Amino acid sequence: MIPVKALNEQGIERFRTWLAAPDGPAPYSILTDDGFCREAAGEWLIDSSARFSTSYELGVYLVETVFGKDVDRFAIRADKGLWAWISLALLPNLLKRGRGKDGEPFDLPHYIEIEARVAYRLIVRTAWELVHLHGRKARVALSSPRTAWGDVAEQIAGRQEVYAHPGFWTVAESLYLKPDGVQKAGVATIRNKEHRKDPKSKVGLGAARRLVTSFGQFERTYLLREMSSEEILAILPGEYGRWKSPVGG
Repeated sequence: MIPVKALNEQGIERFRTWLAAPDGPAPYSILTDDGFCREAAGEWLIDSSARFSTSYELGVYLVETVFGKDVDRFAIRADKGLWAWISLALLPNLLKRGRGKDGEPFDLPHYIEIEARVAYRLIVRTAWELVHLHGRKARVALSSPRTAWGDVAEQIAGRQEVYAHPGFWTVAESLYLKPDGVQKAGVATIRNKEHRKDPKSKVGLGAARRLVTSFGQFERTYLLREMSSEEILAILPGEYGRWKSPVGG
């Protein structure tokens, strides 16, 4: 266990340089080097050797073991250096897997906050915050064992209208997770222009991206935040019917 710190400007730049051209080992030594770090806003400990099979498990670890459930969410989410430090500390969990790309990093925004437009892609912060906000329901976006950042996370986490919407996550859990918590097949499928032109095509109907769109449309007519998940499920279009089965879409 090591004390949680925050990377300073020099530390962030050192990490950024490695991510842009990952030649050789990651610069783990800067995690405890005062020349590259500053003190964090609280006294927390982290196990940099911890390994997780999914980003959901990582989020649970950050919520329950590192920060606790009573932490000031808004205060720590704004600390870019803190999340860059945690990204580096837990980096082996955040790299690409399979397809000949084992150990390669994703793009920079998955580890360091670069710009607000893509801030949701910062894996450790989004995993922590979704679990902090929604608990087990966050499995909808974070439960892929094949990648630290899957298509469903990309489709949902970037949409502010549903990111913190409790009703959305309850409905999504009901539709897209099997009883054992495993994501149903096809949840990330996108209904593109070609599919929309074919009246017989059912590709992507009722999948995660469509649910985000449906919530946006319903918000114009219904007070969804005052409705139960059962009431919301009852007004969903027929395309969601097949997703209500416990085993798949």
